[in-house]
Amino acid sequence: MLISGDTIFSGLGPTDGFRGTVPGPSPRYLASIAYDASHKNFVLFGGHTAKSGVSGETWIFDETGGQYALPAWRRAQPAHNPPPRWGAAMAYDPKQSVVLMYGGLIPDRAEGYPGSDTWAWDGADWSDVTPAATGPGPRDGAAMVTAGDGVLLFGGRVGNVSYFSDAFSWDGRNWSRVDRGPTPAGRAYAAVAWSPADAVLFVFGGTGLRSGAGPGAKGAPLSDGWELKEGSWSEINMSGPPALTLGNALWTPKTSFEVLHGLSCPKVNREIWAWDSIKWTSMGEEAGVFGRWGAVMAQDDDGEQLTFGGSEIAEC
Repeated sequence: MLISGDTIFSGLGPTDGFRGTVPGPSPRYLASIAYDASHKNFVLFGGHTAKSGVSGETWIFDETGGQYALPAWRRAQPAHNPPPRWGAAMAYDPKQSVVLMYGGLIPDRAEGYPGSDTWAWDGADWSDVTPAATGPGPRDGAAMVTAGDGVLLFGGRVGNVSYFSDAFSWDGRNWSRVDRGPTPAGRAYAAVAWSPADAVLFVFGGTGLRSGAGPGAKGAPLSDGWELKEGSWSEINMSGPPALTLGNALWTPKTSFEVLHGLSCPKVNREIWAWDSIKWTSMGEEAGVFGRWGAVMAQDDDGEQLTFGGSEIAEC
């Protein structure tokens, strides 16, 4: 299984947790996902599929929506659709009660181009809400998280040319930059999460500029961690995980931030690391789950985690 169509949901408990064999999205990596708190389900869009190229599909994962009240996927059929893409940023916006999606790599006759469009999902349809004013600009590999009563967008890139380390908020009409220097080195496909307890944006690793390589080259995996609080960045100056890109991060009350999945070149990462604001701790390998990169992960209001897709091909 080199590209996965697995669905892993923690919401049924540690002894009977759900690992999907139900019909759903085809195997893919670098899709986009968010938990839609207004409609109590998960929304997935796009991704690079194993057989059909880049997807423009919208899928909904209902935690108790299938036969015998078991979790189930269903394909949405909205009247309006964003262009197909992969590597887009997505998060739920509590203030607007919509799921937002930004940018991503949109296919064309060449290798694709990074988008700068903003889309909103209201539970039934997509709307193009791209502002006329200047926003974050074209990028793929950015990350977006629900942060308090809004969202934060971080990072991204344009090929192996420009890597960004800026953070933006959305007010329903426009994007505004909210951080100030000194900032991390620019990066894409970082592991990013938000702590509601401390109002901190956590960033680890990702892909940075590979000096001396061409615009189409893969970037260089990074091994530094950062926290953004009240607009100011601070570096995590503690030894921790190895260089990691295309991984995931999540927040839990027990361990603060966890970093998992991704590529730790020259191999796929199978280890989980926890950051508790004081030290890094290795939590060992993730039991029962193959190493993967480019998987998507989101948490519901109860902290239950949904993970879908990814690849185990070591493409370093």
